[in-house]
Amino acid sequence: MRLLLSIDRGHNVRRAVSAAIRPGARVLDAGTGSGLLSFVALAAGAGEVVGIDRHHVDVARALAAHNGFADRMTVVEADLAGLELPGVDLSRKFDVLLAFIHVNNPLIDEDRARLVYEVRDRFGTSDCTVLPNRVRYRVAGCDRLDWDLFTELSDLQESAGILHSVYGLDFQPLVDAAKQTVARAGSRPASAVLPQWRSPTTMASLRFPREDVRLLTDNHDFVTFDYGAPAFTGFPPQVRLRIATPGRLSGVIWTQELICDGQPVWTTESFSPLATARTVAAGDEVVLDADDEWRATNVLRSHHQPM
Repeated sequence: MRLLLSIDRGHNVRRAVSAAIRPGARVLDAGTGSGLLSFVALAAGAGEVVGIDRHHVDVARALAAHNGFADRMTVVEADLAGLELPGVDLSRKFDVLLAFIHVNNPLIDEDRARLVYEVRDRFGTSDCTVLPNRVRYRVAGCDRLDWDLFTELSDLQESAGILHSVYGLDFQPLVDAAKQTVARAGSRPASAVLPQWRSPTTMASLRFPREDVRLLTDNHDFVTFDYGAPAFTGFPPQVRLRIATPGRLSGVIWTQELICDGQPVWTTESFSPLATARTVAAGDEVVLDADDEWRATNVLRSHHQPM
């Protein structure tokens, strides 16, 4: 419901899908959800659509039947990571791959991008059109004013003492497990998660309110996944920032853009905190490790920073 009620975002994606469909095209809709993009493709002249998802397949089937698309749409319940389409005729490849499977978080979407290349190569024609065509990431250093990693961790640790005084038990393992989730939970603006089903109509760009964030650098290009390229290349191992204005560097804002025919159709910001905030001056270069520890925790560390 949140996705469907993000009207301007829906319009952007709908226009991009409609423009990509040629009469009679065979379309694979990865992560079909409600089936909306499949219905758009069929209305635009696709000959057949196969929608695949791990969830919601009963909803997609019901909506397809309710809207008169059931004769040209097959909905498959499966995990695309297995690169299998059970029960689907694969004697003919797919002309279009709708790959809006990104969850708008770089910690997860690097693997999602790798999967898009794998699905394209396994199921697509040699000139298969992939939407979005590209996914671009930019990064900016900032001081986040409404949320602080150290404060969250300190408050969590204090809760261990409260729990012990109430129950007479040591809950430290539980507290330690909760600490591992803190930085991930802080990666989104509050407006992105509440309320759970109702969305404002202006959601084609999801940003942190600027009263909550003070930028210390310009946006730096980090990586672009081009789904027309021969193969997947992952994230660079480091984030390099040139400080433009002095201040307290407490983290970075990632900007992810889903791009169709050169135009962003969906832009989302997320946040990764530094393990330790640091004071910086204009002209400083900061190097952060985009390593497996960051992927696991959403916490960035300065290059060669001691543990």
